[in-house]
Amino acid sequence: MKRRHFLGAALALPAAAHAQGTKRVGFLVTGDPEPTWSLFRKGMVEAGYVEGRTLMYEYRPIDTPGPRLDEAAAELVRLKVDVIVAILTPAVAAARRATSTLPIAWLGADPQVTGIGDLSRPEGNVTGVLSPSSTLAGKALQLFHELRPDTKLFGLLLNPGDPFHVPLQHDVESAAQAEKIDLAIELPKSRADIGAGLDALIGRGVAGVMVQPSLGLDIAAALALEKRVPAISFRREFVEHGGLMSYSSDYADLTRILARQADKLLKGIAPGNIPVQQASRFEMIVNRKTAAALGIAVPPAFLARTDEVIE
Repeated sequence: MKRRHFLGAALALPAAAHAQGTKRVGFLVTGDPEPTWSLFRKGMVEAGYVEGRTLMYEYRPIDTPGPRLDEAAAELVRLKVDVIVAILTPAVAAARRATSTLPIAWLGADPQVTGIGDLSRPEGNVTGVLSPSSTLAGKALQLFHELRPDTKLFGLLLNPGDPFHVPLQHDVESAAQAEKIDLAIELPKSRADIGAGLDALIGRGVAGVMVQPSLGLDIAAALALEKRVPAISFRREFVEHGGLMSYSSDYADLTRILARQADKLLKGIAPGNIPVQQASRFEMIVNRKTAAALGIAVPPAFLARTDEVIE
């Protein structure tokens, strides 16, 4: 399966366009920006916006959490965008540090980082779409155990710069305990350290590895395949880049909801009047080509339960 990736820059508009009421959205994302970026733009078109005429973007993809992410969030505030759309927990945290007044719509964040206590009436300047990724990660480990029932030790590759690694680790530990699997954990500080983290886990004899998305799914999937260690995550693009399996919320559905929320914010509806939406559709994706390369036979009954098989 092949997918074209489009990484657009900010759309520059003449001053006249601004005078005609063009809206501006700041799009702040960590990790692999696709497919969320393309899906969100499609959702805004479906909502009636025309890029370059009634809507422009300030697009800020930042590979990993850190000073550059905070600088990008602060820049969006200085540019006085109408709405900030933040993808994944580090981007949400950076956006909240940058502003308490500009409306923020987020996707996939840890609720504790958003500062929202009541999902039905969000407090402050934020609303968004909640994906229970840490819970899904526990389920993903159970599914991996079905594929490799002899698994005794499993690796976690976590992002220490992303606050979400704490609930993620907790839920995977709970699932591992139930499956009687021991965990080995590595916390690479940047994308450049992912390879060393994988080497350390492989050296300890793990049967497989789970990768936290904000580390960078593209490079982690490629390195795991190169080093011949089965790797899973909970974003479909991980599998598209060569990872073995993902179990996740349906991000196409979540991103459509996010676009509808951003549309409401652009029309002046207060975040507190836009309830946080939660994922209700989930998908399991398996890369059978990767499984074959790793010598893993995927049982027909398992394949029958998958939502998509990448050949």
